[in-house]
Amino acid sequence: MIGSQVEREDKFDVEADFVVPDVTALLPPGATVRTRTEKLRSHYFDTADLDLLAAEMTLRRRTGSTDAGWQLKVPHKPAREEIRLPDQGRAGVAKKGGGRGGRARSPSGGGGQRGSVPDELARLLLGVTRGRPLEPVAVVTTERSVHRLLDADKNLLAEIDDDNVHASVGGEAATAISWREVEVELGHGNEQLLAAIGKRLRRAGARPAAAASKLARVLGTAAGEEPTGTPVGGAAGPVLAYLAEQRRVMVAGDLALRRDQAEVIHKTRVAARRLRSTLRTFQRLFEEDGAADLEAELRWYAGLLGEVRDRQVLRARLEGLLDELPAEMVLGPVRARIDTELGKEQTEHWKRLQSELVGQRYLALLDALAAWVSQPPLTDEADKPVTVLPKLAGRADRKVSRRLQRATASGNVELLHSARKAAKRAR
Repeated sequence: MIGSQVEREDKFDVEADFVVPDVTALLPPGATVRTRTEKLRSHYFDTADLDLLAAEMTLRRRTGSTDAGWQLKVPHKPAREEIRLPDQGRAGVAKKGGGRGGRARSPSGGGGQRGSVPDELARLLLGVTRGRPLEPVAVVTTERSVHRLLDADKNLLAEIDDDNVHASVGGEAATAISWREVEVELGHGNEQLLAAIGKRLRRAGARPAAAASKLARVLGTAAGEEPTGTPVGGAAGPVLAYLAEQRRVMVAGDLALRRDQAEVIHKTRVAARRLRSTLRTFQRLFEEDGAADLEAELRWYAGLLGEVRDRQVLRARLEGLLDELPAEMVLGPVRARIDTELGKEQTEHWKRLQSELVGQRYLALLDALAAWVSQPPLTDEADKPVTVLPKLAGRADRKVSRRLQRATASGNVELLHSARKAAKRAR
């Protein structure tokens, strides 16, 4: 069974002769420090294009510690969430089609083969991998000195891990590298304790880690830390950076939706709307056909999300209105009817959304978004200086003003709705 926990940790780069300082003075009365050593071996998996790493995620199979097994780390600002799955023989999953958009792509798991990615995790990551195989990309061996900081009741306040790391990447022509780092993971302690330990480490010579994870460090070093592409300059630069950020929000939302976390729908829907608004507002920077096709597919996906979101909002509003009424004015099982009727509709639309998440049409949309980030279809206008952007954005503001004036003058509800949509785009 998949489990998870939120991790709050700080990482530091240190020299080979670094000495972990004594931090007992930072602990409450009765606290103790217990130490042990362990040797960990982690096999990291990603796609050939490192899609997980680009999404600030890592997937590994670890052996040699109390938390051995499969571990998927995903962003959970300001911390990270670790999704865990025991390492044991697991049955495969049938590769079925799904969704209105055609046959689904197969999750990139290994059907339970030892050392291959379990199907449960492959399904969770389908929106990140877009059906591409998850393959071994690095092996990391860590000789760890663990310092567990316990309070008087033996509760874990924090843990300091002093790691000597050896990593290899690249198969037959493998690149081997080594380094030392220190991690401080918060337990039941507070942020003040984490900050105080970090300050003590920095005084001893530690530096905030340059890489977000061991995998990011080993792959960055193995690749010589060369950029993967030439940054786009001119007017297109900040626009493409914004599109990339909203795509990351959508990818993170995809993973949450596959974990049945319906609360992420609003944020994901907003990201889709922002992508559409950006394409329309700055349409002169992009080839017309490609932008129109992408906007249409984003509208379709936002509609799927909207059907669920509308029921969420309506239920909350009706229940809020009921809470404001005196009990004697609520006749009959009103609240139960709200839950039954709207709950049924919400469940139906949720099931359809889940079906489309494995469909070809949705995965093609994710492919298109990825292509726009890596190889955007730019026009000559994109090479103009960034000073043209305020002018393009100003047109969206003026459109809002014109529509709002027409709506208020006529009192037409449809025109008012049109003005509202234009305002959302401009915002």
